[in-house]
Amino acid sequence: MTNQHAHGDEGHVHGPGCSHHHAQAPIVRESAKVGRNDPCTCGSGKKFKKCCGK
Repeated sequence: MTNQHAHGDEGHVHGPGCSHHHAQAPIVRESAKVGRNDPCTCGSGKKFKKCCGK
């Protein structure tokens, strides 16, 4: 298959000259983002980057 537009039974294939813009749904977190230097959420007392953030 080529990198050109292909409409039909196969769906839509994006190529280098594609001018279509498909909106994506925003990602919503249930809790606040954990920073690398924040305490780890597992309760070890270590920084997140030295514990579960590896």
